Amino acid sequence: MKKIISAILSCTIISAAVFGGCTLPIQKITDSGEAASQSPEDELEDGEVYFHFTENPEISYEEYAEPDEPSTCPLSKEKIAEISANADDIIALYPDFSGTVLLSSGNRIIYERSYGKTGVKDGVNENDTFYQIGSVTKQFTGTAIMQLIKDGKLSTTDTIDKYFPDYKYDFMKTITVEQLLEMSSGMGDYMELIENDDKKVAEYVKAANKSEEAAKKYIVDTIFEGGISTDPGTIYVYSNSAYYLLGMIIEQLSGMTYREYLQKNFFDRAGMKNTYFVGDGKDNCTGYSFAQMKYVSDKDTKALTAEGDYPYLFSAGSVVSTAEDVNKWLSLVTSNEIFSGSDRKTIEKSLMLYNYGWNTADNLWHHSGRTYAYSSQVYADYHTDTRLVILTNIAFYNDLNDISTKIYLPLVTAAKQAQ
Repeated sequence: MKKIISAILSCTIISAAVFGGCTLPIQKITDSGEAASQSPEDELEDGEVYFHFTENPEISYEEYAEPDEPSTCPLSKEKIAEISANADDIIALYPDFSGTVLLSSGNRIIYERSYGKTGVKDGVNENDTFYQIGSVTKQFTGTAIMQLIKDGKLSTTDTIDKYFPDYKYDFMKTITVEQLLEMSSGMGDYMELIENDDKKVAEYVKAANKSEEAAKKYIVDTIFEGGISTDPGTIYVYSNSAYYLLGMIIEQLSGMTYREYLQKNFFDRAGMKNTYFVGDGKDNCTGYSFAQMKYVSDKDTKALTAEGDYPYLFSAGSVVSTAEDVNKWLSLVTSNEIFSGSDRKTIEKSLMLYNYGWNTADNLWHHSGRTYAYSSQVYADYHTDTRLVILTNIAFYNDLNDISTKIYLPLVTAAKQAQ
């Protein structure tokens, strides 16, 4: 069977890929829960989905912030209305969109709407819907490594043979932690190595059925057996393998599981009470695949069974969250609670324009995520304290870059002008 799965990719801000989809008009849900106008499900063509949107009723410029939390949003009500109207107009251009869109400035969420169906019975996406965030997970992995470096547990100049002594490949003595962080290690991508080989998929599933430890060992074996294709430190090649190995290093040096480390150091700290991991049973939507023209589950193919497994995604892409929880994390990112000025310079200094789980360009930090049934995009700008979160239950949604930039750039531009 031809694979429909590829690696969890990192997309840049300049991507302009066009991806076709449904052409049904967006339907607005009224306060009573009824659609303002609606096409019966039985009138839809095969593969088409009935889309809608619901907005966050709590968002009001005058009332949103608590009395003891003065607003730090510099935008006027008129400017917020303009930015929100622009977001509505942009989403209306993409009637196949399904997911949640959130914009925030300072300590205010100024825009939040959810679109589309969950794929579970007759459910529709709401603002508390859980989505897999894919490679956005790498921000947590990179930040954990930065914390361990600060604690003196490791150095960016360490070569990876130090942390994987059971593997005796010569190239491991030339790959540094810094090159893993920058994705310049020269290693291939374990997802491509496994998913393009039916035998390897079956071997992974067998290992995963045995234990999480066996599954992770199989992934690490696959990574190192794949060797390198370019000299370490010479070229940027996006690789999930690098961040998988970083996750293993986090567990070694912290004495905690990856789950435990993120929960204690990030989720609890940010107040992220609706953030979990693949396999925890908290997913309440199913991804839609235009390639298959249907909602897909991890039971559809062996490859999907692998990607629906926590040890398969691990520190490269296993987090499940809501848009509001991801925004809480980004609020820490744009504050001084997680990163100091020197930390930011460290992240932004990479010639690869990728470091510690972030793409950096024009002072904007951003990252996308893609799994077999979800796509996501986040932007964070600490200069203006603005953020964008878009989480979708659409597999490999190529229009997401266009949607994200068209919605977010008016916000960051207005925030700069208001400074």
